[in-house]
Order: sequence, then structure tokens, then C-alpha cells
Amino acid sequence: MNDWLPVRLAPRDGTPVILWIKDEEATPTYPVTVGVWETDDITRRRYWRVFGARYGTHIYFDQHIVGWRPLPPDHP
Repeated sequence: MNDWLPVRLAPRDGTPVILWIKDEEATPTYPVTVGVWETDDITRRRYWRVFGARYGTHIYFDQHIVGWRPLPPDHP
């Protein structure tokens, strides 16, 4: 986890970030995805929303996140 940052330091403002997820479906050979921090309008629960082509949207909580990184900068 050399250059991964702890989840407690991840932005909580809706900024997309790269997440390292600890999940049986995200095997150790490819456990990363892009997600954003959100608050559910009805329940007020907060979570990481991630996207997957195969299963659609998933949510994870901090205990499922091993670390995070910012997205690479945008270059024209």
C-alpha cells in the first residue's frame, strides 16, 4: 500500500477518486475502481458509490476501502 492514501483522508465532496476495494468480487489482481462519496437523500446514510459495467452501481462503506488515490490530471 505504498502510494495509497488512507480512506479517512479521501475527499467527501463528490470528487471522483480511485478506490482500492476489499471485496470478494474485486479480486486482488484487480481490486480498483472509480467512486464518489455520496449521501442518500432519504436515509442520510453516507457511502462510496462505484460503477461496474457488469453489475451497475454498487455502494461501499469505509470499512470496505483499503485505500484511495486521486484521478490522474486532465491533459488536453
